[in-house]
Amino acid sequence: MKKISLLIVAPIAFILAFAACETTKQEPIPAPAVEEDDLEYQRSINKIEGQVVSKETFNADKAAILKKIGELNDIMAKKDFNSWLKYISEDSKKYWSNSYTLLKASEKLPKELKGLKLKNLNDYFNYVFIPSRKGRQIDEIRYNSAEDVKAVQVTKTEDEKTKITVYYNFVKEGGDWKIELPQM
Repeated sequence: MKKISLLIVAPIAFILAFAACETTKQEPIPAPAVEEDDLEYQRSINKIEGQVVSKETFNADKAAILKKIGELNDIMAKKDFNSWLKYISEDSKKYWSNSYTLLKASEKLPKELKGLKLKNLNDYFNYVFIPSRKGRQIDEIRYNSAEDVKAVQVTKTEDEKTKITVYYNFVKEGGDWKIELPQM
């Protein structure tokens, strides 16, 4: 009788023990969802070395830069050179007012403008700056440093790679964001 009860009790105990283990298995805890603005913040600051830009500073800088770009869109639509000058860094004004720089830039104009000679900064504004930015969408900013930011368009290519196009470079000058025109 002892052998029969042992043969019956042992398998039942095993089944109960196995069932108890099954019910105590814990489901993996999913990682908290990362907000898109947190991902953008990380993309924006990932090239800065030795400097800290807080998320609050990032949000304030992005808002200020996007506001300036909106104002610049209006200025470009009106072709208002004098208003545009207020948004340009002093170094850029000096560099792009140089006749040698304008001559070199004239040589690199697209084929539809071949033969055109840029004579002054106003020509640069009308023939280079406006056409290269007209109708462009700025999605994000990217820091080169706490005082140097790129305003970029982010697009996906056909093979799902991310393409970054820089349309504006901004530098802090006197506590305000100014456009730094690219040098040749």
